[in-house]
Amino acid sequence: MYSVQELQHGAIMLRTQCLETVTQFASNNPGIPAQAVAIGLGELLIQFSVSQLGQEHTHHLLSSLQEAVLLFGDKIMEQH
Repeated sequence: MYSVQELQHGAIMLRTQCLETVTQFASNNPGIPAQAVAIGLGELLIQFSVSQLGQEHTHHLLSSLQEAVLLFGDKIMEQH
């Protein structure tokens, strides 16, 4: 079992790499809308999660992500 610190470190590394890759892709393909890039990332996340964790865990993950998007989306909108 991994420690919380190990999981956080791995998540930060992955987030950094994904952000760099997506930013570079968007810069190299300015004609592709940000929404299309987000959709592609979402589909990739779902496919990876189902293949590695199964449908039940993926459903739980997506439900948690939905809650986070609603919570953080509301906070972001309050700032603007």
